Amino acid sequence: MKKLILALTLIVTCALFAGAQDVVYLKNGSVVTGTVIETIPNETVKVQTDDGLIYVYQLADVDRIMHDSRYSDAERFYEPQVIEPADREDYLKRGFRGIADLGIHVGYEDDEDNVHFSGAMTVGYQATHFLFIGAGAAPTLWVWDWEDNYYYDWGDMRWRRDHDHSSKTAFVLPIYGALRFDFINAKVSPFLDVRAGYSVTDDCRGAYVYLGAGARIRRFSISAGWTYQDWDSGLREGYDMGLFGIRAGFEF
Repeated sequence: MKKLILALTLIVTCALFAGAQDVVYLKNGSVVTGTVIETIPNETVKVQTDDGLIYVYQLADVDRIMHDSRYSDAERFYEPQVIEPADREDYLKRGFRGIADLGIHVGYEDDEDNVHFSGAMTVGYQATHFLFIGAGAAPTLWVWDWEDNYYYDWGDMRWRRDHDHSSKTAFVLPIYGALRFDFINAKVSPFLDVRAGYSVTDDCRGAYVYLGAGARIRRFSISAGWTYQDWDSGLREGYDMGLFGIRAGFEF
């Protein structure tokens, strides 16, 4: 009789343990049941389901883990503690963000004699890990070749005598709004840079657009892009042009 009772006790105990399960609650609302077979602190948890499949989850994505009845009450409830890496400040976090950069832009085709030496300061808010919204100014020195032409009338004929080429300069100050898209929330990330605004100096008033693409390495960045500048008034009224260039920057 004692042997029968002992056997029944063992069977019931095994059945209870076989039916016991761990429950993993994910932050996206999913619930996974099975057996936790491995936990790496601050990294991952590995769960094997009843059908034999094994899933691995980042602890950063786990809300809590409920262990089965084989554990004590203190051990059954577990909230993963994820420690941020020491260099987390280099990653993009919501809040203030500033970008300072320098660039050189050169015209093409009919505008190949135009060169821009530009600095820019952009400040704003990092709305998400991937989207920055801001505004700024880009003081720019514009240099181009200028050709003076002299005309002489001789009877019914008109002659033109070209004067020597000379360089002209103008100070341009675009004020712009900016959007920046970082594709990865990490130390190294490709990005797109969009700026649109209006130049406000007497030498040049007109629409301004910059479209760029590049890479950010920690707090430093390098990019290539295209600039459009329209002259509604000033030294070259009614003139618009496009330039290609490169920029290098620092973030703070």
